[in-house]
Amino acid sequence: MGDNDHASRTADPFTQFWSDMMSRMAPPKAPEAPADASRDAARHMQRIFFDAMAQYFDDFMRSEQFLRMMKESMDRSLQLKQMVNQFLAQAHRQAQSASTTDVDDLAGCLKSIEDRILARIDRLEDKVAAVEASGPSSGRSGQGREARPAARTKDDRQRGR
Repeated sequence: MGDNDHASRTADPFTQFWSDMMSRMAPPKAPEAPADASRDAARHMQRIFFDAMAQYFDDFMRSEQFLRMMKESMDRSLQLKQMVNQFLAQAHRQAQSASTTDVDDLAGCLKSIEDRILARIDRLEDKVAAVEASGPSSGRSGQGREARPAARTKDDRQRGR
């Protein structure tokens, strides 16, 4: 019967917690209790109570059952989030509306096209500058040329000028 008694004590940690707390809160064995002693006794009981509660909650939160429950809860939360995301994506497809990923993909494509066009314009400007620097063309005189405005620089294009 000793094993059965031990099993019943460990099987009910709630009861064990309260019995441990009450046994620790036994009044101090002092013959006379001055006014400060009652305040000290109350603080002592409060400290014992908080220490016992902290120990109980620490044991509870480190228990295998609690950790398993928390893991299952997190797994279910992630599944719910995935289901909501799938539902919203399907709703976007059925409504034939653009989703955030569609807009992001489109913006990335446009940025890539813009970068390629600007790089090509830079190469063309370099070629034009090289031709202009080589001097007047053969058979032409520089007198017939009209004055052109200065070429736009890369900085001007980026500023939108």
